[in-house]
Amino acid sequence: MDLQKRRIACFCENSFDAEVPKSADLAADPQVEEQILNGDFMAVTCPACGKRLTPEFPFHLVGRGSPLRPQGWDAFLVPEEDRVAFLRGKLDYAPGTPTRVVVGFPELAEKVLVFGQGLDDRVIEVMKYYLLTGSAARSEAEMDPVFSYHGQEGGRHVFHVSGLRKGEVAVARLGTELYQKIAADIERRVTEDPFKDFCAPPWVSLRKVSGEPQ
Repeated sequence: MDLQKRRIACFCENSFDAEVPKSADLAADPQVEEQILNGDFMAVTCPACGKRLTPEFPFHLVGRGSPLRPQGWDAFLVPEEDRVAFLRGKLDYAPGTPTRVVVGFPELAEKVLVFGQGLDDRVIEVMKYYLLTGSAARSEAEMDPVFSYHGQEGGRHVFHVSGLRKGEVAVARLGTELYQKIAADIERRVTEDPFKDFCAPPWVSLRKVSGEPQ
């Protein structure tokens, strides 16, 4: 794992230097996968007040190969605070040419989970789209719903939905047969509206068209 020194500001107004990951390879650094999935990645502790912090800095992750991606995959993390600059092509650093760009830790964790299970993230994003457009509660939502994938349980794909009610997270479960149906036709779907708008790499994410502020 390649580390870099970064200046971090704590809520207690103390600033300190800490070494955080700049890049990692899951084949050589398997502990990184667990840290990302558990929410411990890049976590540091303020030496002044002892508060645990999880700052986001640009990061390049190389993943393992799978039957779907025998050559492996890589993802570049764009911090959430840089999302607008990324969309406008005005980042002051270069992501390079990764397989995927992710924005924020939650998307990084989701890609690690999806690719780790040998799934196609484009299919997962299409499933999110169907959840979004098929939700009867959408018109009553307090904000734009945000969907996140949380693995498989009992033969179903589990999604968490936030934004329908303040402080609440709903759970949606879709059968594996729907995943297989979409996967069988995914190459055609991603060339058509509306799927091409959010399935085009490198940022494969429904958030590109979900109405979040830009």
